[in-house]
Amino acid sequence: MSRSVILVVIDCLRADHVSAMGYHRATTPALDRMAEEGVLWEQAHSTSSWTKPSVTSLLTGQYPSQHGSFEGIKRSKGRLTVTTDRLTSDEPTLAERFAAAGWRCGAFMNNAQLGQFSGLNRGFDCYVSDAGKADPLIARFLKWLQADLERPAFAYLHLLEAHWPYKPRRRHVEMFGGDRDRNFFRDFSARDFGRLRRAVSHGETMLPPQRLHEMIQMYDGAIRRLDGKIAAMRRTLDELGALDDAALFVTADHGEEFLEHGGIGHGQGLYEELTHVPLVGVFPGASRGMRISAPVSHVDLADTLLHIAGISAPVRDRDLLTPGLNRPVVSELRIRRRYMQTLRRGDWKLHRRYLFPGGNGIPDGYSPLGGLLESTPHATRHELYDLANDPGEQHDLSALPEHQATLEGMGSQLTAWWKETSERATACSAGEVEIDDSVVRHLRALGYMD
Repeated sequence: MSRSVILVVIDCLRADHVSAMGYHRATTPALDRMAEEGVLWEQAHSTSSWTKPSVTSLLTGQYPSQHGSFEGIKRSKGRLTVTTDRLTSDEPTLAERFAAAGWRCGAFMNNAQLGQFSGLNRGFDCYVSDAGKADPLIARFLKWLQADLERPAFAYLHLLEAHWPYKPRRRHVEMFGGDRDRNFFRDFSARDFGRLRRAVSHGETMLPPQRLHEMIQMYDGAIRRLDGKIAAMRRTLDELGALDDAALFVTADHGEEFLEHGGIGHGQGLYEELTHVPLVGVFPGASRGMRISAPVSHVDLADTLLHIAGISAPVRDRDLLTPGLNRPVVSELRIRRRYMQTLRRGDWKLHRRYLFPGGNGIPDGYSPLGGLLESTPHATRHELYDLANDPGEQHDLSALPEHQATLEGMGSQLTAWWKETSERATACSAGEVEIDDSVVRHLRALGYMD
C-alpha cells in the first residue's frame, strides 16, 4: 500500500518518442529506468487529443461525453466575452475520493486550460494552476509534500515544456545531432507555432523535410530536458525518505503530430500519434519490468490509483492491473462543431466521423450524446486500420469486402458503447463558463488564440 500517489502528466508526449517504447533516440532515460523498476503499459490511450477533455477524464474516470468538459474556446457573436465548457458531472473526482479517505491532495500545473474555471480543483486542498516551469513547479510540489510527510498525499503534476514552442537546452539538441542556435524554430513563440499550425492545416504553407527534421529535434530535446527533471525529483523524494512507499505514475495527456496526417501539433484528430501515450508506474508491490501489451484507456487509471492506495474497492474490471482486462478503448473529439470517435480492439482501430446536413457540423447548442443518433439527421464516415501491419494508419481498409465483418462488428460495439455512456452523461451545454482576461492572455501566449 502506498503512502503517497504522484501522477505526473507530460503535456504532448507521444508514446513512440519514448526510448523505452523503442524510439531510436535516448529521449527518456529516467522513464526507461522506471519501466525497468515497475510496470509499462505499451498501448495506453488518452480519451482525446488535447488537454482539457483528456485531463478531465484522467481525474474523473469518465469519458468526455460523460464529464462534459469537451469543447474549446468560444467567442460569443456580438459580445466581447470568451467562454468554454467545464466539468459538469457530479460524480466524485479522483481528488475528492482521495480527500474523503483523509488524504491531502495537491495539484501543480502551468496550463491555462486547467484553471479554476475548469472545475478540476474539486477535492484539492492545494490547486496551483500557474506554478510556472518545471523547476519551480516541482519545487512547490516538494515543499507542499514535505510540510506533512506523516499524512498520505495525492499529487497531480502537469509539465508543459514538451508543448510547443519547444525550448530545450543547447546540450539536449546536441545529443541528437542538432544545433539549437541554428535551428529554424529557436526563436519561435507559441503564437508563431499556432499560426504555422493553422497555415499547414489549411494548406496555405508547406513544411519542407529539413524544417520538419529541425522541429522534431527541438521536440525531442524538450522531452530529454523534462526527463531529467523527473530524475531529479525522484532523487529528492528518495532523500526525503518518501520514495519507497510512493506510487509514481508518468503519462501524457495526448501526443503530437508531425505531418503524419497532414498537420502539426494536436487537437485535430484521433490518430495514434495523437492518442497513443506512455504510461509507466512504479509502486510498492509492482512486478519489476512488467510490460502490458493490451490496449488500455486513461479512463481506467483513476480506479487503478485508488486500488494501489488501498482506498475503497474499485470496480475490478476498471483496474489496469487486472489480468486480462478487456474493456473498450475509446477516444473522442468535439471541437469547432465537429465530432469523431475511435475504438481500439486488439490490433484494429475504427474511426467514426459524424457528418451533418450542409456540412455545418453539430447543430449549435446540441450535446453530441446518444440522442444525436436518434433525433438529428446525420451521416457517418468510417476508417478502419490494421495497426499490426499499418501502425501509422496510412491504409484505410474500410471499403475492402474482406474486412466488412470487422468493420460492422466494431461499429456495433462503438454504437453500443456510446448508447451506454450517454445514459450516464451530463449535457455538455450545462457547463459553459466565461473565462477572464488573464486566462485569455495565457491562452494567446500558448498559441491557442490570435
